[in-house]
Amino acid sequence: MRKKLGSLFVTICIVLIAIYIFRYKLGVVLDGKIPKSATEIIHVDLRQIEHHFLVDAIKNPSKYINFKTKKKEKESLRKTVSIPKNLLFFTNTSTYKSAWFSNFVNVKNGDKLQRYLLQEGFKEVTSDNLKLFNKDRITIGILNGKIVIAIKKQREESVVQVFENLFQETSFYEKNDYLLQSIANSQSDITYSSAKADFLEANFENGLLEIKGTLISELFLDDIYVDNSENSVGFMAAKVNKKHTLFKSLSSHKNGKKFNDFTKLSLDSIIDKWDGRVVIDLNSVDKTIDTIVTYEYDDDFNKIEKKSVQELRTPDVNFILGSKGSLYTYFMENNAIRSIDKDTLFTSIPLYKMFVKKQHDELYIFTKNQLDVRANKEAKIKFRAFLDMEKYIKNPLEFSQVSAKDNYLKFIKDTSVELTSDDEFFLQIHLKEDSRNFLPQLAIP
Repeated sequence: MRKKLGSLFVTICIVLIAIYIFRYKLGVVLDGKIPKSATEIIHVDLRQIEHHFLVDAIKNPSKYINFKTKKKEKESLRKTVSIPKNLLFFTNTSTYKSAWFSNFVNVKNGDKLQRYLLQEGFKEVTSDNLKLFNKDRITIGILNGKIVIAIKKQREESVVQVFENLFQETSFYEKNDYLLQSIANSQSDITYSSAKADFLEANFENGLLEIKGTLISELFLDDIYVDNSENSVGFMAAKVNKKHTLFKSLSSHKNGKKFNDFTKLSLDSIIDKWDGRVVIDLNSVDKTIDTIVTYEYDDDFNKIEKKSVQELRTPDVNFILGSKGSLYTYFMENNAIRSIDKDTLFTSIPLYKMFVKKQHDELYIFTKNQLDVRANKEAKIKFRAFLDMEKYIKNPLEFSQVSAKDNYLKFIKDTSVELTSDDEFFLQIHLKEDSRNFLPQLAIP
């Protein structure tokens, strides 16, 4: 009897291991999914993401027992489409430039799929050759038992014709082709590959989302490494390429006019005199209590004093702009810098009392204490930033206050990002709790 039970136990273990290997350890299929005209590809390994949830459910069953599921009468996504092992999205700068399009996904039940999309807030869009459903920037096309998901880059973009062309596509990449080779060799949860030789890998770990790889960007230029202050809450240092298309779009005539109307300064003139270098250091946000005295009059015209308390949050922040003196001169000539009570102040944006100082080839604008810049001229970097979210959210600035109960910021400890002079990209987001995987922790707190 014991031998039979032992054999049964071994058999069950072998079957479970085989099922586990078959579901989670076999390689993903990449052949015949991406049109050869695609120049950027994102690969999402759905099985690995499912595995994260499986492990988390075993370790934290109470989280899933208490998790509020959707009502039973609603359609389930699993009953409408065949959930693939992996999902790929692609785009380019010509045919598919309007959106990120997914590979084909097989439909199980078309009627249930339509009901599912409608219950999720999608609206049916009229089309002669295929069924389309749209919600915000997401459009889903259905034809011949297959669906394609499009995530539009602009909400107003029309992707109807692109869908029709895509469903007739006949030329696809194979896994040995250049764009797919690095994806096929990666074990990461999400990967990104481009024809420019960009390659990024994203992984969800315990209390951490990490993205790293190569990101060839001309938006930022090499600059000396600048360190943050010792107790910084947030920091950013970069040298912007003013000739880059993205920067030019941000400093367009429309945005320039809004800036000019608000500050009475010319954005074009500022950009012309700025060398692209910028450092922002937020050391703290200080809370102060001010007593405001007002007066009212009663029916007999007697003056009555009334006091109210106002809470103010003032940042201890430094802005450093690279310039060879001409930017300081421009601000002086246009009354953006004024001498008031022996202080030299920047008055064009009167949010806070902001001091100004010209030092060497840099313009310092600060609210309390001037940053003592610690630069390493031998080290080079393109972009570096971080934010201690846990510290900041305890005492945020008024304009950025958010309800911690209604967003994911309450889970975040800190985040950092860096782009080296060799185009090596690093991004990390740490959560406060590091005993659970990043993704399940946000999805099922």
